[in-house]
Amino acid sequence: MAKRNKTINTARNTQTARIIAVASQKGGVGKTATVTNMAVGLVSLGYKTAIIDMDAQGHIALSFGIKKTDLKKTIYDVLIGEARMKDIKQHAYGVDLYLSNGSLSDLSPKVTAQTNSKLFPARKYLLRRAISEIKTQYDYILIDTSPSNDIPTMNSLLASTDIIIPVLPEGLSIDGIYETIGLIKSIQEEGTKVNILGVLPTMVQDHTNLHHVKLQELRKEFAETPDIKVFETVIKRAIRHGLAQTHGEPDINKAPEYLTFVKEVFAIA
Repeated sequence: MAKRNKTINTARNTQTARIIAVASQKGGVGKTATVTNMAVGLVSLGYKTAIIDMDAQGHIALSFGIKKTDLKKTIYDVLIGEARMKDIKQHAYGVDLYLSNGSLSDLSPKVTAQTNSKLFPARKYLLRRAISEIKTQYDYILIDTSPSNDIPTMNSLLASTDIIIPVLPEGLSIDGIYETIGLIKSIQEEGTKVNILGVLPTMVQDHTNLHHVKLQELRKEFAETPDIKVFETVIKRAIRHGLAQTHGEPDINKAPEYLTFVKEVFAIA
């Protein structure tokens, strides 16, 4: 492990982080759980990792045992220019955290107000600017997003190098895949270089025939789409995942599927 860390730290002097947004236009598909467990998984493998919470629900704080109501400054303050990333950084379970709470809901009305047009001429790139303060400090920066096509979500996608789309293999969630892909494609067509890493099946129940059938249909459909894959790793519905988030104690040993997923995504031996 020490040797791996030394190699990474040397590389970080000349390289910037991969910035990965976990995004879906459908809620309740495990975005926060995916971000949280990917982060602790990457840390367990020796990678310097951060999370940025771009969802006003602030569930990343809860997932790491931090009271979001206690946060004096959040990513909102950074985005509107009233704080720096170093001012809001928290640290828990080996992960650096740039957290949010309900104040993030004020971002869209603030930056789109006509009276503030001169203050925020590039309102979709506020997060990209904020990340420029820290991107040489990490190997991976993960972004938790909201299911809304709003200013925080657009900032997240436009600041990212890669996107992972989690999906519960059921009708409404699957529809969210196509909405998310359509949104990302429109961004790509405008010239932003962002890569869809793939679709991650989450909250899958072995005993549910619907999930089995829908998952097979997804794999068959995307097998014919060379630029988008469905990951081999499947995140099954497990009470231990919910307990870890409820207690604010992420533990990759209790979520081994996510460690398998991290290794699959990044081809880590």
